[in-house]
Amino acid sequence: MLFTNRSKTRKHGILLESPADGDERCSKCGGACCSSFPGVDLSWIEYEALKTLGATRLQFSLSGNPKLIIENGCEFLTHGRCSIYEHRPDICRRFYCKDD
Repeated sequence: MLFTNRSKTRKHGILLESPADGDERCSKCGGACCSSFPGVDLSWIEYEALKTLGATRLQFSLSGNPKLIIENGCEFLTHGRCSIYEHRPDICRRFYCKDD
């Protein structure tokens, strides 16, 4: 069997202190971070907001933060773009990835 040399860009994630809205990188990456984690922590306000937006993969916990499950891709990722970009959770706003 012949394998072609696939060049993959490795990314390294950083959680910033403050949101990085409007970053040009997010419009080009195809949503790599939106499928790289099992879930993201939410505040109660974010949980309620996502519920209103129609989220079906929310997880409520009595012992910790509620979560949005994004394993195998966030339900709001459409054609490699966040369909709720203006309403996305704080942790999504603060996540930044750079090439290794």
